[in-house]
Amino acid sequence: MNDHKKEETMLPDWMCSGETYVPSKDKEAFLTKSTKSVLSVLAKMGFYEGKDSRFSATPSLKLFYTLLYIVLTACSGNYLFTLIMCAAVTVRLAFFPAKAIRQILSGIAGAVLFSVLILLPSVFMGTPQTLMNITSRVYVSVTLVGILSSGTSWNKLTGSMRTFRLPSIFIFTLDITLKYISMLGEICAAILTSVRLRSVGKNPQKAKALSGVLGISFLKSGEMAEEMHAAMCCRGFTGEYKKKQKYTLCAADIFSTFIMAGCIVLFWYLNRKI
Repeated sequence: MNDHKKEETMLPDWMCSGETYVPSKDKEAFLTKSTKSVLSVLAKMGFYEGKDSRFSATPSLKLFYTLLYIVLTACSGNYLFTLIMCAAVTVRLAFFPAKAIRQILSGIAGAVLFSVLILLPSVFMGTPQTLMNITSRVYVSVTLVGILSSGTSWNKLTGSMRTFRLPSIFIFTLDITLKYISMLGEICAAILTSVRLRSVGKNPQKAKALSGVLGISFLKSGEMAEEMHAAMCCRGFTGEYKKKQKYTLCAADIFSTFIMAGCIVLFWYLNRKI
């Protein structure tokens, strides 16, 4: 009986012999760079989920004064007003947590660097003030958008768009796009990681592997769309965003309104002679 058990547990000779297989070296820059690029885009698009602070204005008012400040900064012909707006948004940014500040600054750095590269020839053409003027406006605009996204939850922000009479289909498309870009990015990053871990030796058909990743991501997106549709039907969503019927004015709204009025007066005072 014991001999029979020993015979069953014995391994074949070919499994006991060692192998001298050495996989050929392959450059993993393709998969590594692809994974890093997906994760970097995911970090930028998957915004830091904003949370409304205790002293925070309503989302619709935040959206309104953000657009107002961007328009005033873009239309101002006085560079002093732009500098004041730069200082104001920098002070406002300092009140955010360190994680949110780092994420906002990463977006600001990319936008400002792109503007500098585009406008760099103006320095050699004798108009360096153009570079400073437009770059500072870009800084103000991108910082305001980052403050809005980091200081307000996306569901409240998209819901507040109904206050401005925007079509429900536009709000729905924007809401779903913002939510599912990060999810698709995570799926792509996971697939690229699994491909890199399972790859042994040299793979001369890297483009074919990339097409497979894109195909799997497309199929996953279709499955997610069907699951989302079924879940929304079960929860009674009809595609309509109902705006808040009762509006309660709070101290933050009054303070923000005074700030807007002061900004408009300052804009008019500095640009009245231009």
